Amino acid sequence: MKLHKILAVFACGSLFVSNAQANEDFASPLYVPNDLETLSTTSVAYERTNLDGAGAKEDFILRETALVGFGQETAVMASIGNRFNLEGVTNEDYNNEHNFDYELGLVKNWRTNGGFILQTGASYYTYNPRSWYGRSAQAKEKIREDKGNTRWYKEARAEVKAAYEMEDGLLPYASLGVDANLDDADRDFYYNAFAGVHKLENNFAYGGGLRYEFETSADRNRTLSAEVNADYYVSDNVSVGGLIDYRMAGDEEPKLDSRYSAEARLKILF
Repeated sequence: MKLHKILAVFACGSLFVSNAQANEDFASPLYVPNDLETLSTTSVAYERTNLDGAGAKEDFILRETALVGFGQETAVMASIGNRFNLEGVTNEDYNNEHNFDYELGLVKNWRTNGGFILQTGASYYTYNPRSWYGRSAQAKEKIREDKGNTRWYKEARAEVKAAYEMEDGLLPYASLGVDANLDDADRDFYYNAFAGVHKLENNFAYGGGLRYEFETSADRNRTLSAEVNADYYVSDNVSVGGLIDYRMAGDEEPKLDSRYSAEARLKILF
């Protein structure tokens, strides 16, 4: 699929909008839809990692994530993404244009009368390395090196967020997440901690923060990144926006020169 076709599909998504009225800040990082409502997030992202003396790794990702509310501030989360081989845009690491990953989980908010919010979430993530990298001898060797002898790569994920909701639309928050590799015998854990702020002002929502990532594998890589994001409310139930994430420091092996990503997204509440 060509780049211009992907972007056309993304743009046309705004034409298929429900008549539901939200009047809510659904761009908030702790938003959970009401009972029987669905928040759809369609995003396109470009990620680039420059390795010292080893070239660069590039990804172009199209993703659809749905939060379906039920009960008291509880939602089912389902996500499907695809990493594309695009000539002139990525370095074509993958086997073909159909390199899907999948995630399914639950999200729950807990509130106090004082404005504090605690969000808990858990999910299961998987993809098929053979469909990503192919079935040639070289591809199979890459799979064995990166993911072991497995047909499906699997992770269990969990995240906790804590926030304080202020009257002027300001929402300081922090999160701690962990991804557990279910395939390798040593069961490596990958952690990420984030501290930031979200602000709603008129038709805009914006914010940013710092993310610290670390792991328990033999490499014990650590990374500090900065993120800024913004969303514009086109209507009560549609927003458009994006984010930029930039690595500031770290001690990864092999050594990284730089790492950054940019994402555009469309959110629809219906």
